[in-house]
Amino acid sequence: MSGRSCFLALPLLFLCLSPAAEAQVLYGSLTGSVTDVSDASIPDAKVEATNKDTGAVKQTTTDNRGVYLFTDLQSGTYSITISAPAFGSINQNNVIVNANTTQRLDARLQLSSVAETVTVQASAFTLQTDRADLNTQIKTTQIANLPIGGGRNFQQLYKLVPGFSPPADSNSDAGNPQRSLISNVNGVSQSNNNTRLDGAMISYPWLPHIVAYVPPADAVEAVNIVTNSFDAEQGMAGGAVVNVQIKSGTNQYHGSAHEFHTNSRLKTRNYFYCLYSCTGDPNQPQKNIQNQFGGTFGGPIKRNKLFFFGDWERTLRRQNASVFRSIATDAMRQGDFTGTGTTIYNPKTGNANGTGRIAFPDNRIPPSEFDEASAKMIALLPRVNQVTPGKTI
Repeated sequence: MSGRSCFLALPLLFLCLSPAAEAQVLYGSLTGSVTDVSDASIPDAKVEATNKDTGAVKQTTTDNRGVYLFTDLQSGTYSITISAPAFGSINQNNVIVNANTTQRLDARLQLSSVAETVTVQASAFTLQTDRADLNTQIKTTQIANLPIGGGRNFQQLYKLVPGFSPPADSNSDAGNPQRSLISNVNGVSQSNNNTRLDGAMISYPWLPHIVAYVPPADAVEAVNIVTNSFDAEQGMAGGAVVNVQIKSGTNQYHGSAHEFHTNSRLKTRNYFYCLYSCTGDPNQPQKNIQNQFGGTFGGPIKRNKLFFFGDWERTLRRQNASVFRSIATDAMRQGDFTGTGTTIYNPKTGNANGTGRIAFPDNRIPPSEFDEASAKMIALLPRVNQVTPGKTI
């Protein structure tokens, strides 16, 4: 049985209580040029960005070149309004801004003697032209709708990103209780990937290829992956920089509940299970029952100002397994290695370089030579319970 602890995310709380930050990892950037119909720049034009989910408003003005820049926009969908004295204004709806990316929105204003606003509904972004990095965005709709297998680990979707090897399990449950997946990126060691959760690195210091915390899939807003030419602020990586963003509360209350059930009785029987002998029903597969359940909930504390979001998930796993292992026979446990085809030498004889060793008579180790500690460990090992042709197991 394993469990995932409750994880509380308040990204907008920190956004509201902290000064504007320049870090691209947590926020997205929006830039562009404002010109008139003759392509002359318009300085001091007012640019306003409104987050449609939270109502948060950011404002800036163009410089003497007619260029504006937002560096601290929380990821989401925005409405952008651009205006200048003696010019009509433009309102661009459904502008999508992703964390750790720079979007461009240029505008051309028309001279106007009366107040006039042109509204554009669709987003105009197609290519990233203001940064050199190779950037991939895994969106919440992909995480929700694409198959990510048992464990509901969003890292399964790394297989969609060019340069990634297929994600694979690593280490035991004790060393990797979150069942984090590992990948090689562009041929670089799996230890050279750097994963951050809302800006904080979450790798095990002693096992850097393992992510220490895998958030529930329903709590992930987006995963931004940079596989080449990333900025210096996203260093400590040679393969990929992965930025995982947890969902935020909005002006509306939203929640979800889920349970995913895996039952071995719905699977076909492993051909090798009970092939020679076993107890129980040989027509049933190995027991593997998993229940993964949890929920999310978020909403406003103060509309347009302060929000909350929380998630919780737990995993219950019940398994048994049949495995074949080669273990010592009763004769070997007594020091008798006759018939094994291997000569056993007395380690107390011969030279330091291994020459001149003397074999035990009849390939039998006398009980008097048994170390007390090894004798106790041998007694803890199970006895042989199955024999296959030509092999003792």
